[in-house]
Amino acid sequence: MSNPSRSNAGARSLRRLGVIAALFVSVAALPSVLMAQGGTGSIAGTISDQSHVAVAGAQVNVVGTRLGGVSDLEGRYRVSGVPVGTHELRVQRIGQKLQSVAGIDVRSGAESKVDIAVTAAPTSLSAVVVSASRRVEKVTDAPATITSISTEQLDNSVGNSIASAFKEVKGLDFIQVGMTSVAVNARGFNSSFNSRVLFVEDGRISVIPESGLPTGSLTPVSKVDLAGVEVLVGPGSALYGPDAANGVVSTRTKDPRQYPGLTLEVAGGNRGYKDVQGRFAGVTNNLGYKVTGEYQDAKDWENNLSYNVGGSIVAPGTAGSVKEDSLKIPINWKTSVKRGTGALVYYMGDNRASIDAGLSSTNGVAQTSVGRNQLTDWTYNFLQGRYTTPHWYFNAYREQSKSGKSFALNRFAGQQLTAANATLSPDSLRLLADWPSDGRMLAGEVQGNYLVSQALNTAVVFGAQYRDDVVSSDRQWLTDRIKKSDISNKQKGLYAQTTTPVASWLDIVLAGRLDYPTTYDKQFSPKAGVVIKPMPDQAFRATYNRAYKSPTILQTNFFIPDWTSVVSIYGNTDGFTVKNAAGTTVATYKPLVPETNKTLEFGYKGVIAQRLYLDGTYYHSNYENFMSPLAIIANPFTGATATFASPTANPNGIPVNAAGNIVNAAGVTPVMLTYFNTGKATISGVDIGANFYATDKLELRGTLSTVKLSNLEVATALAEATALNAPGTKWTAGATLRDIGPATAGLTFRNYNAYYFRSGSNLGVIPTFGTLDASVNVKVPSMSNALVNLGVSNLFSCTAESVAYVAGTVPANSQIASEQRGCGFNRKHSEMINMPQIGTMVFLGMRLTR
Repeated sequence: MSNPSRSNAGARSLRRLGVIAALFVSVAALPSVLMAQGGTGSIAGTISDQSHVAVAGAQVNVVGTRLGGVSDLEGRYRVSGVPVGTHELRVQRIGQKLQSVAGIDVRSGAESKVDIAVTAAPTSLSAVVVSASRRVEKVTDAPATITSISTEQLDNSVGNSIASAFKEVKGLDFIQVGMTSVAVNARGFNSSFNSRVLFVEDGRISVIPESGLPTGSLTPVSKVDLAGVEVLVGPGSALYGPDAANGVVSTRTKDPRQYPGLTLEVAGGNRGYKDVQGRFAGVTNNLGYKVTGEYQDAKDWENNLSYNVGGSIVAPGTAGSVKEDSLKIPINWKTSVKRGTGALVYYMGDNRASIDAGLSSTNGVAQTSVGRNQLTDWTYNFLQGRYTTPHWYFNAYREQSKSGKSFALNRFAGQQLTAANATLSPDSLRLLADWPSDGRMLAGEVQGNYLVSQALNTAVVFGAQYRDDVVSSDRQWLTDRIKKSDISNKQKGLYAQTTTPVASWLDIVLAGRLDYPTTYDKQFSPKAGVVIKPMPDQAFRATYNRAYKSPTILQTNFFIPDWTSVVSIYGNTDGFTVKNAAGTTVATYKPLVPETNKTLEFGYKGVIAQRLYLDGTYYHSNYENFMSPLAIIANPFTGATATFASPTANPNGIPVNAAGNIVNAAGVTPVMLTYFNTGKATISGVDIGANFYATDKLELRGTLSTVKLSNLEVATALAEATALNAPGTKWTAGATLRDIGPATAGLTFRNYNAYYFRSGSNLGVIPTFGTLDASVNVKVPSMSNALVNLGVSNLFSCTAESVAYVAGTVPANSQIASEQRGCGFNRKHSEMINMPQIGTMVFLGMRLTR
């Protein structure tokens, strides 16, 4: 619901911002107008190496002018607005020798085609990225903290896990949860149910519609089909909209024309790990095709929690509790996934049309803020169509997530312990603890990009997105049980960004996005930046961003009067009032609104002496209207301090008694859980990364990140809503030795300082830990295009085992009473409270490419 005064002020601001958006669109229309004036032509072509492989990220400049461009992922470039006459073209990229082509004749209104082959130089430090500005640019020019994970890094990892690559991403919190499952976050405020980082696959927003969580291990995409991954750390709403508040992870799959042939990878490891995946692709008469498939399973690391009749986690041995391995359907720690994709691509010169589809089915254990879920036959599928030209991109897709026979283990325990359910069968209890869901996302995007040479060679990117999340809980646990129709959450957004090189050493970046959601007020996300380039491949930047995190369908439409016999859970669209036994109001909770953050960043990126790449960022963020995790707002079972909740408005028909207090189906006043906004805070920190080529074969790497929470203001007693949940300091150090005969070897050490984690029922100190990973890749001399990969995670660790907390602390488990610290091989440690400790993981695989 909207505040009228805020809406009126917002309307005035939005009208002004509408003018800005119109100017962006007007600028986008300039190319066709200016090109009609004559007197200029263009130079276009492809850049490749001596093996005829496309070279991306090469800087192309017309000598004597400020005109230029960057080659895209297929090596293509185009420079527009070149004055009529004879010109010289200069091509340079770190890793390749400088190349010049003279005597290029440019005619009015015509395109001069110039293909250029470049020669490799000793080292390659710089990369080309797309995510920061939604266009191809050198990583040193990108106005954001961004890390590119190359095809080579992905191919040299084992199985479907790309964890080894994520571990060294500067600024990224990497959390190893199990044998195959990981979680990532950036710049704090993590949780057990975290959706602060947006995941994008081939331009698709890749989330579970009902919860807003990233698809993660549910993805249908196999590692053998990944061409690259980009990780943008920091706010990204100016171009990506909702849910990119803390960062964006963007993956790109392999094109059939660029990566034809057969790839087969087979891997095995400890704890019964096995993985088989393959890819076949090719092109016939301009028609490209590819198909991928994978099967993976393992026996995951284990621990067993105990629950009471309310479904809450309690200490082992607590009277009236039950452990997960003693449930009538015991917890199953076998994790498995089947996934596959297919694509057809039609090539029309520089244009490309494609249809992609994929499907996965997953089993395993997943954590929530109040317990754990048993995933059983959870399926995820997508269908996508794209059309791309040098200046336009059209994208339409449908995604669907279905929960299968999955259920909540904590809710199952509560139902099993309820006396009235004593005679129910295991499957009947599962039906009382399941959450049938069918979440569909229908989405589309149109994007244009132009280089306006007559406007100081300004690069313009602009677009529009539409998204409709349609969710059904089979009329059971969301408000569709009341409305008798599926929930629909529509979002529309317009965005634009201009990058203007006002001088050869100075770029001005301006961006903005206006989102029109159906469940909360309009949101505007501006971005402004300055990039100063005192010399080639050296850049200093300063940027300002506003980003926001939108409420999910789970947070607004939860509707379970009987989560257990004494617990009710509701989403928050209309607010709640809490009173004590005397009828006095003790707390009010307004309807949920988006959480926002405003961030200033100062950074440097540069290549020094063709050997060292440095990337450092300082950031300062102000957060407001934190969205809480699922939290108790009223508890009638606390004696003299008992509290009772009632809906402030009740359009969904939450059951209440004569006093207006919420009750369950049996008329019992329950413990009440919901979501709400609370407080504000400031965080600041640094993210630093360095890559040094000591020789042509030896690369040394390191990262360092810090984060600090300050100026904390909490509007309620629920401190966990603003819990940082991140290490104050973390660092990595790594080395890779390439091409020592047929072998390449690498080491990575990761160290996280201790920090307190609180998310729902998951409370405790995660002790300081450091782990060493090792990898060896060997090309098999007797087999062409065969690669053997050996990867060992947590080979050597400095950790704390047998951790016990001091009883009775506030907050709970905030002090360690005892621990067994030490360093050695096969030591275990935990990276997520209430999830199993993990130890050494060994993976051995062979990849064949034809």
